[in-house]
Amino acid sequence: MTSSAPLAPPQPRHILSNTGWNIFGRILPIFVAILVTPKLIHLLGLSRWGVFTIALTLIGTFGIFDFGLGRALTRAIADRATDSPRQDTADLVLTGILALGGIGLVAGFVAAASAGLWVTHGLKIPHELEQEVKLSFWVFCATAPFVMVNAAMWGVVTAYQDFKSINLINMPFSIMYYVGPLLILLVWNNLIGVMLVLAVCRLWMTVSYGRLCYRLIPQLRRARARPRLLLPLFRIGGWMTVSNVAYPILSYMDRFMIASVISAAATSFYTTPADVVGRFGLLTNAVTGSAYPAFAASWRKDVALTVKLYQTSVLTVVALLFPVCLCGALFSHDILSIWIDADFAAHSSMIMKLLCLGVFISGIDSVSAGFLDGIGRPDASAKLSIGELLIYTPILLLFLTSFGVVGAAFAWALRTTIDFIIRTAMSIYLYRPLSGAIGRILPAALCGSASLCIALFDMPRPVAIMVAALLLGAFYGILWFACLDISERKAFLRFSDIIAVRLVKSRAV
Repeated sequence: MTSSAPLAPPQPRHILSNTGWNIFGRILPIFVAILVTPKLIHLLGLSRWGVFTIALTLIGTFGIFDFGLGRALTRAIADRATDSPRQDTADLVLTGILALGGIGLVAGFVAAASAGLWVTHGLKIPHELEQEVKLSFWVFCATAPFVMVNAAMWGVVTAYQDFKSINLINMPFSIMYYVGPLLILLVWNNLIGVMLVLAVCRLWMTVSYGRLCYRLIPQLRRARARPRLLLPLFRIGGWMTVSNVAYPILSYMDRFMIASVISAAATSFYTTPADVVGRFGLLTNAVTGSAYPAFAASWRKDVALTVKLYQTSVLTVVALLFPVCLCGALFSHDILSIWIDADFAAHSSMIMKLLCLGVFISGIDSVSAGFLDGIGRPDASAKLSIGELLIYTPILLLFLTSFGVVGAAFAWALRTTIDFIIRTAMSIYLYRPLSGAIGRILPAALCGSASLCIALFDMPRPVAIMVAALLLGAFYGILWFACLDISERKAFLRFSDIIAVRLVKSRAV
């Protein structure tokens, strides 16, 4: 694919195929991480392993400080991708990448300056590891510009709907984030070597992403930086930054409040099932990651297509999330008993059930959040997040003091439900034609939510298995006959046939 001709507008079938590529690009690295982690812990030791996991976590935090520029750049490019190729599009891409690289450079310097103080005075590690950890963090901070540039180029590629290429490139690097450190530790048992491996991975990823961007946008060879093109992006990106800051506060506030109001020990009964259920977000992100640039490309030019894309995105999210959320809720006690122990399951089973309900509703809400960003109204989501912070905090405290840790889980599920209702109403208000999609979406959303409410009740395992079969049959029956139209059913069947053929070919090989 090149930009020598305008890109065809994204269709609902592209949501399905792009979601498939996003899941494929993420699922294999997760399995590799699960297999490699025990050996890494053994070679690194608990202290250095803790530092390594902190470093992997911090990779995502750099994006908070991009002033929303990365996501705004994706939207701007997607809006232009279906037009005839223009040199100013290439100029915008180059300017955005350079700006994000500069932000990453500043963030890296600030982080490096802070790392020394944190390692010396804040991080509780053995004294003999201090120098090794400090140097390794400095190596890590030096990669900040690459992290930001890679995020920018990922956004550019997804704006052109080339999810297949970007995931095929990204997957081996994601695997090397774990396999690479394991290999270097076999010859050099030092955290500095681990960070150097990660740095090489990010540098080579930058080269690979850059080649793909050049293939998609040949005009980049003649592009020049034009800072004034960034002004509209910063106006939209500012509101996106508010949401980027508010979201983790809303997501993790309950954990800190449980530790403060009840005890740090009680937090484990909440965080453990929360971390498990939070993994289901991979499915939601796979859909919203492909839907966001599609919304940005179509909302102004094809209203009917935009409504169809929204409908397909929501139905894809509920179709993927419902079985894992339902089984997680119905069999929460069994899962936690096998994974931890029966006593832990007795404390956390109801918490996991409520969190499964919240994750299901939050998945639908994520599509609306991406839609508002895609049509250029991130201010709506940002204002909603600010309002939530003011209202959710006292409600969480009330439920926590009245009902304990289970009350915190209930408050979180309640917040996601209200969030979904308000954000959907805002989406319809700001884009009136969207109301036509609600009738198609509601049957599956209500059936899924009601089923997960039924799953809140404890029941013997044989009964739970029977209930799971009945609820799954009812949900997918409603989804197929009441929510999907003929074109969507045909698209799903074509997509299923493609997957089946590829699986048969892979087995034959």
